[in-house]
Amino acid sequence: MHKIIRLCLIGALHLTCYLWFIPQIILPRFGSTGSKMAVAGVVALSLALVTLMFRKGKKP
Repeated sequence: MHKIIRLCLIGALHLTCYLWFIPQIILPRFGSTGSKMAVAGVVALSLALVTLMFRKGKKP
């Protein structure tokens, strides 16, 4: 159940970034280069979160 909630929160992060943050804030100020950097950052953050979530190993 914890993983489902975390995946929903990651989805909400993407939704907020792609529908509000990038078109309303990043694109007018920094143009397409800023948009590409913002998308790359969001994707990298999501990959890191999902990787940590499904990583197998010992818990401290």
